[in-house]
Amino acid sequence: MNAKMKVLSLALVGLCGYAGSALAVCPAGPTIAEGGAWTLKIELPNHAGSPVNVVAGGLEASACKLTASLQANTTSAAAAVRYNHAASEPNFRFQYLIDTTNVTAFTASANVVLLNNPSSAVANGSNSLLKVLLVPGAAAGTHRIRFVGAKGTLPFVSGVTSPTDLSPGVHRVEGKLTVAAGATGALSYWIDAPAGTTEPAATGTLGSLDNAAWGGVSAAVLGLSGPAAAFASTHGGQIVGFDTYDSRRQTYIGY
Repeated sequence: MNAKMKVLSLALVGLCGYAGSALAVCPAGPTIAEGGAWTLKIELPNHAGSPVNVVAGGLEASACKLTASLQANTTSAAAAVRYNHAASEPNFRFQYLIDTTNVTAFTASANVVLLNNPSSAVANGSNSLLKVLLVPGAAAGTHRIRFVGAKGTLPFVSGVTSPTDLSPGVHRVEGKLTVAAGATGALSYWIDAPAGTTEPAATGTLGSLDNAAWGGVSAAVLGLSGPAAAFASTHGGQIVGFDTYDSRRQTYIGY
């Protein structure tokens, strides 16, 4: 099955659905009610403190991008968009572009969630199947991407961090999550994979997640949420850009 579940291209949210279209008009906002494609937006404590906006100038020669920033010194802050899938997806691929150029001087204990994929079921006290986070890199002030998957056995989560620090600019993040029993439950991920439609070797993997109890991915929450205290105190107001979110069941997305 090669079905594309949803293309939520933030280049042209809800207008054409694909980056690179000649139509260059941005919607008023990311939600369906605003002309976008997302189910809802989450701005906590409010829009003034943690705004989510669609602005001109996408990340890949596209018309528009999504921007998010968090209110300072508020660990409960969130600036994100959510799309609810029609059914839980045991085979789930995703990709998006992110620009963290404005997130400077990243401290050793700072982190923030970029993508959360909840399930419709709760197991081991959580409904979060996969979280993708921005975490500290090896060099002072830098950051990397970390993937944390729900696990059916103790310690109930398993994580892996990308092997190299992100350079300033735009980066492509792709993942493949399989929800299944035992060793079949697994994650593969790619950071800045080379252009092409043939699936290359993964940047990294998480195996033996034994995550069948969660059933499958039921939603995607993209943006900034769950900041650690060190992120909230240091990076409030710093704008992160997102673009070209795509999710599928089976096929490698690439570009």
